[in-house]
Amino acid sequence: MMDMRRVFLRYVIYTAVIVAGLLIAAVFTVNRPFLFGMAFGAVFSLFSLWTTYMQVSRFAKMTADKKPRFTFGTVSRILIVLAAVWIALNYPSLLDVTGVIIGLAVTYALLLIEPLFHVRRLNKEVDTPPSKEN
Repeated sequence: MMDMRRVFLRYVIYTAVIVAGLLIAAVFTVNRPFLFGMAFGAVFSLFSLWTTYMQVSRFAKMTADKKPRFTFGTVSRILIVLAAVWIALNYPSLLDVTGVIIGLAVTYALLLIEPLFHVRRLNKEVDTPPSKEN
């Protein structure tokens, strides 16, 4: 489970850097609502990732304890997305809905892209023969 925590924290750092970059870009560009919307959506995307992490943690504990536990799972992630879009619709001068929707996909894009950077390292580990120890 510690490995899962490290992966989660790595995605938190990646998302925080992306949000910071979007906020800095929003300050220096004309299209502020779109970039603020992307940053806003990315924060909600991070919250959705956190709920997924908590659900996986509960599921791991549930299988270890052999006790069933109730989790909201997909329902909570749908509610997070609906809340983000609802807020964006209510504040169109500050947040662009398209930007929010793209921002909501940030962690999903990271989940798809980030493992590609580890393929090279994993291939090296597989290709190298084990060292001979006497």
